[in-house]
Amino acid sequence: MTKMDWFDLDFPKAEVLIINFTSTEYFLPPFINKMPNLRALIIINHSTSHARLQNVSVFRNLTNLKSLWLEKVSIPQLSGTVLQNLGKLFVVLCKINNSLDGKQFPNLSELTLDHCVDLTQFPSSICGIKSLQNLSLTNCHSLSQLPVEFGKLRSLEILRLYACPYLETLPPSMCDMKRLKYIDISQCVNLSCFPEEIGRLVCLEKIDMRECPMIRYLPKSAVALQSLQLVICDEEVYGMWRDVEMANSNVLIKVAEQHYDLDWLQE
Repeated sequence: MTKMDWFDLDFPKAEVLIINFTSTEYFLPPFINKMPNLRALIIINHSTSHARLQNVSVFRNLTNLKSLWLEKVSIPQLSGTVLQNLGKLFVVLCKINNSLDGKQFPNLSELTLDHCVDLTQFPSSICGIKSLQNLSLTNCHSLSQLPVEFGKLRSLEILRLYACPYLETLPPSMCDMKRLKYIDISQCVNLSCFPEEIGRLVCLEKIDMRECPMIRYLPKSAVALQSLQLVICDEEVYGMWRDVEMANSNVLIKVAEQHYDLDWLQE
């Protein structure tokens, strides 16, 4: 689609817009400027390569947008654009291009970055979003480092770092996340340890650490995790949680079950 391919349409009451296309370049519909009540925008590219979006200036008028889903696109530079009311942002199979700036989403509560191949470092500007409660960094196979400012996400309750194989450490500052309830670090195969002061996570209820073979040591402060209820781990590391289990009778240390799916044999 180009600018001339679009009709001059008017949708003043529309609240949801879903755009599906297959292309390496795509001109966003100009009529988005005439959708003052738009609350959810979903943009999905079905091409085998990432699409470059044009006409991104339409984002400036989306003052009521609450949820944005971007899939298989190169994240555009939204210079000067602030989505003040955006609460949920999903970035899937995208090229980040260092284009994510936390100042553009000041009231974000949920952020998902999934299968973002060029994400090597988590943008430190996002650590300034005080309202962020749910953060998922999943299947980001190039992610190798989290910023030292990570602990500034004081409102965070859910943290997923699933399948980030190049991530080796967790920043000590994350122990300042006093509202954190759930951590998923499963399949972070090179993650070597928990932060020494993990016991300061007073609200932590669940840890999922399946397939984390490099973590063989648990900091002594872990016995202070009085809110902890469930730890899911592999059998090889079950023993290191015994002191925590003895200190807290409410905690359950569960060995992950291995599942073998043979359905492919029938194909």
